[in-house]
Amino acid sequence: MRGQALQVAILYNLEDEVPKGDAHDLLAIQYTANTTQYIYEALTTLGYNTLRVAVRDSLDELEHVLAGLSPEETFIFDNCDGFNGNNLAAVSVLRLVEKYGFSHTGTTAEGIELCTDKPRAKERLMEFGIPTPAFQVFDHPEGEIYLDFPVIVKPATEDASMGIDLHSVATHPAALYEGVRRVIDQYEQPAMVEQFIPGREVAVAMWGNAPVTTLPIAEEDYSCISDPLQRLLTFEAKWEPDSYYYKNINARCPATLSEEEEIRIQQVAIATFHAMTLRDFGRVDIRYYEGFPYVIDINELPDLSPESGFWNSARAAGYKYAEMIEGILQYAMKREGW
Repeated sequence: MRGQALQVAILYNLEDEVPKGDAHDLLAIQYTANTTQYIYEALTTLGYNTLRVAVRDSLDELEHVLAGLSPEETFIFDNCDGFNGNNLAAVSVLRLVEKYGFSHTGTTAEGIELCTDKPRAKERLMEFGIPTPAFQVFDHPEGEIYLDFPVIVKPATEDASMGIDLHSVATHPAALYEGVRRVIDQYEQPAMVEQFIPGREVAVAMWGNAPVTTLPIAEEDYSCISDPLQRLLTFEAKWEPDSYYYKNINARCPATLSEEEEIRIQQVAIATFHAMTLRDFGRVDIRYYEGFPYVIDINELPDLSPESGFWNSARAAGYKYAEMIEGILQYAMKREGW
């Protein structure tokens, strides 16, 4: 430890409205504050001197708070995924944290920017030879289509399944263009159109640095969904407890995989962790089809709530919730030489 008294500051975003997108996106955005409370209680119970630092609609308040803390005695636990309804704003938050010299959990500001920009992340995966579905970016609901149908249309820089519903999967050009128009109109950003990969969907939670360790692999159980084109985690399936898809899509952990399949998936997940410059912890979502693991999403800051996929995997490995939170903090502190 650098200073005489370690203090852990949990950084998170606190938001009351969404300036763009769908009004129900606020469900996902506000959940960050709930998760922060769980993290705070876990660390406090373990005896850490812990405080919460909220990022609201600008960086002014955060800068004032950071100026009053000591980088020698305060370690930042980063749970901020943007502010003012903007995921990419998380980059500005961490740049400010790093400017003031604070050590923190998770990847760097550059790493967050790389992962949040989905087209750029896909290009990075391809550069490293990591399997991922083919894609195109559309700035307008028109243009030549180079992909084979079916495809899935996503906002280029959103997470938590925001902007993804059952209409996001398109089987013909008119539906693709309509999906692109909806993304551009609602989320004020380009649309990424990606080849829809059928097959099994698994999530690989990882933590550590040298080496990176995989936790038990989880799999989404789509057995109650008969249409293969509806077997996806929409916003409804993730965030609306009264919906059919929320109630009927559950995660199995550990997933039923042969040793060969497990190794193949783990290797791709760990390669992704390194290629995307993740640190301390992260989760990679994969579609496993005809023996190939295709990376479909990278979570550089995965949900850490007691209902989350990361916790599901940690619990399957035998950890208690507080042990998981402390483990992430300890990996980060070790990496920083504290």
